Amino acid sequence: MTTRSWSRLHPRRQQRSSPTRRRRPQKGSLRDILRQNSGTSLFVRPIGWTDLHASLLGVRFCELPACDTPRPCNLPGSPPTQGHMRPSPTITKLSDALTEILLLSSGLPKSTSTAVKTVLMTLWPTAFAKWQLFPDLNIYFGDKVYHDAVRVQALWNFPSHPSALSSQSSVATIPARPVSSSSSPPVHCNANLPMLCYIGKNQLASIRKCIFRVATGPDNNPNIPVQRLQQLRAKLLIPADADKDSHFVGIFLAMAQRHFYTPPIRTLTRESSLGLQKPTSRRPDFQDVKMRILTHDNETSEFLVYTGHVTAQFLDRFFDPSGAFYEEDGTIAGMKVEFTRVPIWPILGLRERLGRALGEDIVGPFDSNQMETWEDDRARGANIKRKRTTPAALDGSLDEESDEDQPAMPDKKRCLSEERNLVGVAV
Repeated sequence: MTTRSWSRLHPRRQQRSSPTRRRRPQKGSLRDILRQNSGTSLFVRPIGWTDLHASLLGVRFCELPACDTPRPCNLPGSPPTQGHMRPSPTITKLSDALTEILLLSSGLPKSTSTAVKTVLMTLWPTAFAKWQLFPDLNIYFGDKVYHDAVRVQALWNFPSHPSALSSQSSVATIPARPVSSSSSPPVHCNANLPMLCYIGKNQLASIRKCIFRVATGPDNNPNIPVQRLQQLRAKLLIPADADKDSHFVGIFLAMAQRHFYTPPIRTLTRESSLGLQKPTSRRPDFQDVKMRILTHDNETSEFLVYTGHVTAQFLDRFFDPSGAFYEEDGTIAGMKVEFTRVPIWPILGLRERLGRALGEDIVGPFDSNQMETWEDDRARGANIKRKRTTPAALDGSLDEESDEDQPAMPDKKRCLSEERNLVGVAV
């Protein structure tokens, strides 16, 4: 049988005999790194990333000074303030939520996430009005998408309302230029795209502890040797420095890719579940983005705010795993992650301390030196109660009394505001 007749009988086999050749990976590319470390399990979900992943990806963790000011000044021998004796409803609400966050006995991720949402919405109602509980994010690698590769406890997007966006600056670090300039890229619009997420350290440690499941042996007896082996594997996932967790790098990557990739349509096919679905062949218009991760340390009673600076070149490395992309200084494009600590107590000053750590592009402009005491809540309740108990007009009609009370209210609020600025309150 000739070759020509064989090709007519078996056309599919002839197509498989000449597969498309993949170009050789450049030095420093992701595929080159995988080839050089072929004996190490690197191509895994971010929950399985170790310190080696951060090192190979060129991630630089940088700890910034703690945001521990402002806070009330308590002089020795001074009497308790009104905030201690009669806390306002807002202070009580914040105290209950913060206690729930630091309560180790709760052990429920949903209750902790709800408490974090309560704190953020109480401090900044506009910026954190909408949230997503336990969202799943995709990871894109070349022409493949891996669904639900990253899960966090809570996620907030940038607001879409024009008035809210006007008070918050763009996350794009590329300076805006006139539209007439043909060389300038368009400014990235971050509306309804990931802004900040929350994940607790205790929850992350619990997931790692139970990440490797062990099947039972005959007669449902525990497989002790395999259990010990999996425990050793789980210990390898624990970072050497708890504050420099490589899992945060994967979260920042997934959040940044969500800014530029359109989520593919989910199907029930096996190829889609394994990440073999092609998202797009066209390169997205990558730009530098900046996002945050919020977590907390129960031992020190502190919030930790991580800021990830994800560059366009770093995103290009995952879009084209065979290509090498460099920074301006000639090094392989990596990621810079800054983090700072924020003491949770006292409550007074927490809004300003946490706002400085998050940044004005998240919470909007504010005065970091002027502490919010929430005394207006108590004053507002007292005014309402006083208005209800005020007797009718002594020397006039009820309508005349109402007309006189209306212009007096702004002056009363102004006096309360001036008094609040002069008196220091500690809670």
